[in-house]
Amino acid sequence: MQNPNYKWWLKKDPHKEVYSAFNHIRTRDESRLEGLRKNLRLYGNQNILGFGPGTYHKTLNHERVTLNVIKAAIDTVAARIGKHAPRPRFLTTGGNFTLRRKAKLLQQWTDAQFHSSGLARSAQMALVEACVQGTGILKVFSEGETIHAERVFPGEVFVDHAEGLYGKPRQMFQRKYVSKTVLAELFPACAKAIETAKPPDGAEESDYGLETLAEMVEVVEGWHLPSGPGAADGKHCICIDGDMLYEEDWVRDHFPFVFIRWTESLRGFWGLGLCDELVGIQVEINRLLQKVQKAFHLLSAPQVWVESGSQVKTAQINNEIGSVYKYTGQRPVVVAPQTINPEIFMHIERLYSKAFEISGVSRMSATGNKPAGLESGVALREYHDIESERFALVSKAYEDLFMEATSLFIEEGKSISKRNPKYSVVAQKDKNTIAEVKWKDVDMDKDSYVLQVFPASSLPTTPSGRLAFVEQMVAGGMLGPTEAKRLLNFPDMDAELSLEQAVNDNIDRVIELMLDEGVYEAPEPFGDLQLSLKKVQAAYNRGVVDGVPEENLELLRQHMSGIRELQKRMEMEAMNASPQPMPGAPPPPGPTGASPTAVMPTDGVVT
Repeated sequence: MQNPNYKWWLKKDPHKEVYSAFNHIRTRDESRLEGLRKNLRLYGNQNILGFGPGTYHKTLNHERVTLNVIKAAIDTVAARIGKHAPRPRFLTTGGNFTLRRKAKLLQQWTDAQFHSSGLARSAQMALVEACVQGTGILKVFSEGETIHAERVFPGEVFVDHAEGLYGKPRQMFQRKYVSKTVLAELFPACAKAIETAKPPDGAEESDYGLETLAEMVEVVEGWHLPSGPGAADGKHCICIDGDMLYEEDWVRDHFPFVFIRWTESLRGFWGLGLCDELVGIQVEINRLLQKVQKAFHLLSAPQVWVESGSQVKTAQINNEIGSVYKYTGQRPVVVAPQTINPEIFMHIERLYSKAFEISGVSRMSATGNKPAGLESGVALREYHDIESERFALVSKAYEDLFMEATSLFIEEGKSISKRNPKYSVVAQKDKNTIAEVKWKDVDMDKDSYVLQVFPASSLPTTPSGRLAFVEQMVAGGMLGPTEAKRLLNFPDMDAELSLEQAVNDNIDRVIELMLDEGVYEAPEPFGDLQLSLKKVQAAYNRGVVDGVPEENLELLRQHMSGIRELQKRMEMEAMNASPQPMPGAPPPPGPTGASPTAVMPTDGVVT
């Protein structure tokens, strides 16, 4: 039968057409939903009845032995890939000082939004969802001036199979159950229609009235992308069965979702999960365990065989130590039969190991152990690198998830700034300072920067592995002692490192004040004047290349002149305070000028 031509995005009051199109797609998507229910049962080891608010928590009681290799493999893979949250970086392409400063502030704004929205945790959950269901989904949207990154269950998002044939559908629907009171607060003009809204068709009354204190209503949100550049048929609607809650034109060429897939499907929109790859092994393990359980229940107890006609009093047979039994005729025989063939246990063990082999992780990784004989940091890194090669594509998809989420965050920031030109957030400027970042100071065109992503830490996670790696870097001359201590990041070093870096941090603060904010701060005689001169000279030369405004460069020149004046004054004071040297004696120690402008790794260390 040909699909009905709803074209809800062209209607003046499209809520009926939106619901009709949604129900049409949902009805024909039942096979996918059943697959999602199956995978959810396998991973959670529960016979879940449905996805609705009154059925998702209801399980059928059962008592059986389980060996959930699917959950063990998925949790191990998700922990390996998602242990570090990638951090997008904004790099200007040949930009001047103004663009570089905007990129720096945009980095602070993005970090603040990631933290406040809990993106890292939502992304980890979406990764687990991708392993279980094939596709993980994040939705980025704003409420007021707050940007959210919400994990969306794949069973709540629907696309037309025909449109999704090549993985790029033009319309998408999301169904969500929302409390009536919450929905009325979001859309007060529709409060009456929300209050009188009925539960979804087919829902049991007990699911919505008798067993819960909350009254839930089904909300359908639909998007239709513009048919082409400049097309005016993009639409975004939010409705309930009976009324339209919100409607707007949709000018973006993408949906407000970010998708991650364990394996890209060769055909269609939805991905394939690790659960789909291991379901056969898990089902076979379950069948064998059921046989083992029955065999142990029936055959594991020792049996006493008594010959018919013998005068053995079976009532005397007990499990007491030193019991005395009297018999006439054939003596009773105690038989302890073999419960089950050992090959069955060997087969279960092979299947369990094969599941980890298919998923690309070792059983040792699942249990948190390392192979015997791998003691050095180099060997452990090589072992983890080999094991991680299996996840190269998924790891890249996980990084792309953060990059796409960053782009959606920026779009939401632009949208908020249109409603409120004074829009700003409080962001972390450095380790000890927070500052207000205004959107007007970070807003720039996409063509002005390149968005790249880097892992939060590429160092080994164990103390021994991290120490071995840093020692190699120091031995190769690529790190100084101070940088080595910072990379080790041991908790008991924090206090020492904060003192060692105090001089460096203060100099960087003064340079940043003059360069970024145009605020002059005179040099102090209690600092490291030679290091200050070196770093200010380096910042000045960098500023000339980057096109820093002349008034800011003048502050740096003024600061360098002040450092030289302090050095000369301290030289004179030292000469006047020290006794005159005997003829032929070496010159007295003291500052004789600035060292080269190249800043060395050990500069700024308190000794």
